[in-house]
Amino acid sequence: MFNFTNEERKVVVFLIAVSFLGIGINFLYKIHPASAKILNVNEKICKLDLNKASLNDLLCTKLIRPKLCKEIILFREKNGPFESLESLKLVKGIGDKRYEKLKEIFFVQ
Repeated sequence: MFNFTNEERKVVVFLIAVSFLGIGINFLYKIHPASAKILNVNEKICKLDLNKASLNDLLCTKLIRPKLCKEIILFREKNGPFESLESLKLVKGIGDKRYEKLKEIFFVQ
C-alpha cells in the first residue's frame, strides 16, 4: 500500500513511538498528579533576578500568590534592591519553608 524506503520506515516508527510515549506520560499525569514532581512538569528552567523581576515575571513563577508578588515589589520599592537572597526572608509572608522553595528560582546580582 505504502512504498516507503527503509529510512522513511524508521522515521515513521520513531514518530509513532514518540507519540505513544507522550500519550503514556499524559495518561500517567492525569491518573496520578503527584507524578508531576517526578517528571518536573511545572519546573521553571531559568532563574529570575530578584532585583529586576517585574510583577508579571513574579506572577509567572506560579510558586507565589499574587499578594506575595506585590509584597516583594513593595519591599523592593521601600528598601531598595535586595542585597542577598537571604534578605527575601524579610518580606512579609516569606518564612524559612517558603524561602527554601523560592531560592531555587531567584538570584540576586
